[in-house]
Amino acid sequence: MNNQARTLDILGRSGLSPESAQVYLFLCKEVATHLRVSRATKINRTKVYRIVQDLEQMGLVTHQTDDRGTFLKACDPGVLELELTAKEQQLREARVDLQKIVPSLQHLSQSTDGLMTIRTYEGVEGLKQMCWHELKARGTTYTLGSGSIEDLIPNHYWAEKHRALSVEAGYKVLEIINTSDKQNMTFTNNQDFMQQYECRLLDDDILHLARQTVIYNDTVSIYHWREEQKVGVEIINQEYANMMKAIFETYWKLSTVPVSVQ
Repeated sequence: MNNQARTLDILGRSGLSPESAQVYLFLCKEVATHLRVSRATKINRTKVYRIVQDLEQMGLVTHQTDDRGTFLKACDPGVLELELTAKEQQLREARVDLQKIVPSLQHLSQSTDGLMTIRTYEGVEGLKQMCWHELKARGTTYTLGSGSIEDLIPNHYWAEKHRALSVEAGYKVLEIINTSDKQNMTFTNNQDFMQQYECRLLDDDILHLARQTVIYNDTVSIYHWREEQKVGVEIINQEYANMMKAIFETYWKLSTVPVSVQ
């Protein structure tokens, strides 16, 4: 990426539209009239007037008048840093306010009054959403089926970040995998996570775990990532979740503790 393209990219990430970034960058190089800006940037002159007006409101452009006439001049780009600082403060305040209303919003969106809510997801981004939802677990998550987070989201850094956040959330993780998959038990070096994680082995002949199912709160999440397909389903219903927890507990009693940790 050349220097100008990189500068335009940074200006864009600082809050300017692509065309506003072009105009501002040009005015950083020279003072100019609206017509000169239009010709140099190849942006319609009428649009240049509107862009300049927006930049003036942001404190990034001012007018300079001398015996030659009136010209546009770029102001100190430090204004952008002040703008970002203000936005950061607004985001912090918005995050605090959002945290106050999230429980009531979740209650509204997940309260089924005995009904069943089904949500479907596709692709890596969809499975990411499901994994983030698991971080709202209270007490314990119950997992039937082998497969690590990396099988769902092929990004070890992302998976380790998720495990770290689950440690912060403080819930216990119980997992049953097939005996044939016991070689997949080593998947993280996060010792804090392993302190809250417990795994048992279930013979394939008793139950073949072809998919991964996670039960937490009033939600049953089903993940499928094989055969070049990544899809997931969340079933939200307290009675169904309780039934699946009871099924899990039945198989938990039939499963064995891995020899390495007995």
